[in-house]
Amino acid sequence: MNELRLAFAFLTRLPIGTPSGGAAEHAVSTRYYPVVGAVVALVVVGTLLGGAWCFDPTVACVLAVAAWTLITGGLHMDGLVDCFDGLAANGEADRRLQAMKDPHIGGLGSIGGSLWLMLKVALLSRCLDEGTVAQAVWCAAIFARAPLAFELTAGKPVTPGQGLFGWLHGEMRRTDWLTAALVATCLLVPAAASDSNALLRITMGALLGAGLSLLWHHSWYRRIGGLNGDVLGGAVEIREMAVLAAMGISLPW
Repeated sequence: MNELRLAFAFLTRLPIGTPSGGAAEHAVSTRYYPVVGAVVALVVVGTLLGGAWCFDPTVACVLAVAAWTLITGGLHMDGLVDCFDGLAANGEADRRLQAMKDPHIGGLGSIGGSLWLMLKVALLSRCLDEGTVAQAVWCAAIFARAPLAFELTAGKPVTPGQGLFGWLHGEMRRTDWLTAALVATCLLVPAAASDSNALLRITMGALLGAGLSLLWHHSWYRRIGGLNGDVLGGAVEIREMAVLAAMGISLPW
C-alpha cells in the first residue's frame, strides 16, 4: 500500500525506497503513523535487549536512545531543537520563525537537545528498573505519533500553503485522524491489558502527554500565531517523554 510506505518514508529512515505521492496521498498516510510508531518501538526494544545482553543496563539505554534517534533520522528532535532556538529569539513572530528555520543550531537548541536526550536515557533506565521498559517504549512511540493526524487537521498553519503543515492541512479529513486513533487504540490495548498497573500508567502518560501538548501548542500560537512542522515534531518528543515518565513512576502498592 503506497500510503503506508509514504508514512514509513516520512517518519523513518528505513530502506523502503522513495515512494511518490501528492498531498492527498500523504494526508491518508497519517492514518498509519501509529503503525510506524510500533515498528520504531520494536527496533528500540530490540536494541535495548541486545545492549543489556552484551553490556549493561546503562549502556543499553544509551544505545536504545541512539537507535530511537537514528531510525527516525532525528526528525522530531530536530523540530524540538528548532523550537528551542525559536524560544531564544526574543521579539516578533518573524524573528522567531527565522531562528527556527536557520540550519545552524543555537546555544539553547544545543543545550536543550542534549539535556533532552539525557533525560530520555534516564527515564528508560527508570522504566528498566520498574520492569515496564518494553511497555513504555511501545506506548510512547505509538501514542506520540497518533495525534499528528488530528493536529494536522485541526491546527492552524502559521504559513498557510507553505511548509509541510500548510501543504497537508487542506487535504486532511476527519476520517484520517479517526482512523489513526482507532489503529493506535488497537495497538495499545495489549500493553494496557498486560498487568494490573499497566492501564493506570498508560492512562497517566496519555493524560500528561495530551495536557503538555495543549500547553505546547498554545504557547506557539501566542509566539508565532500558529503551528508548523517544528512545533509538531516537538510535540511528538514531549508525548514520548510524558509516557516514559508515567511508566517509570514507582506506584505505592
